[in-house]
Parts: sequence; C-alpha cells; structure tokens
Amino acid sequence: MNTAAFLAYADGRRLRWQLVLDHCAEVAEKDPRAQLLAVFDALAEWAHAPCDGFRSNAFVNAQVALAEPGSVIRAVVGQDKRALRTRMLTLAEAAGAPDPGLLVDQLVLIFEGAVATRSLGTVAEPAEMARHTADQLIAAAVTPASVPRGVAGPAR
Repeated sequence: MNTAAFLAYADGRRLRWQLVLDHCAEVAEKDPRAQLLAVFDALAEWAHAPCDGFRSNAFVNAQVALAEPGSVIRAVVGQDKRALRTRMLTLAEAAGAPDPGLLVDQLVLIFEGAVATRSLGTVAEPAEMARHTADQLIAAAVTPASVPRGVAGPAR
C-alpha cells in the first residue's frame, strides 16, 4: 500500500466523516445523550452514502494491510479511533453517566462491530441495529437521576 496515497485518502475520508458526524450532532441539539446516539445516526447515514459505500472501514482494512506497530498508517488509524472515543467520552460525561469510560467502551464496541459486520452481511442493517442497541445501553446507563441539572432529557 502506498503510504502517501493512503494518507491523502484518509484526510478526505476523515473530513467527509466529520461533516456527517457534525451534522447529526447538530440535529441532536444540546442533549448529550442524543448526541451520543448521533454517532450512530452518522454511522447509518455513512452506511448509505454513495461516496465511500460501507463495505467495511477503510481504516480497519489499512490497519490489517500494514499491521506493523510502528507504521504511519497504523498511527493514523489509531488517532482517528481515539478521536471518536474522546468525543463520545466527553458526551457520556456530560450526560451524567456514572461510569462514562465503561459506557463509551461498550458503545465503541457496538460501533466497530457494526462496521465489521456490514462487510460480512451477517446482520441486516447493522448501523440501524447498532443505533438501537446504543439507545438501549445509553438509557440503561444514564438514568434521569444521573442527568446533570439543566440538561434536557431525551425526547422519546
């Protein structure tokens, strides 16, 4: 794999993903729980976008192609994955999750599982199923009593 070509592709893909994610977060407004779910709304939107398709995650594929721990591509993949986790952690904290790290680890596993499962075709509509599962997990983890004062509850 040509590293320079991958890095150029990764920059464009990261920008497109960020635009989709920011749009979905904007639609979710100020509710941190809804913004956590917006990550999965963005995943579903991405899954149906014609620009990249959603056969699998290009970053995961690149990581497999260049599995060397010190490679530039592996560093880029890891940086993007950590950035998404950090964003989700901030939202989980704002939502009042008693253990935001645990909640985000679980949500990341659901997110990444949906990405991997999509390419295999073993689950129908994995992005939508991931969103539904994330919704249940967030609802269980963030009870109304744990929501910080002044933060709107979820619109259900």
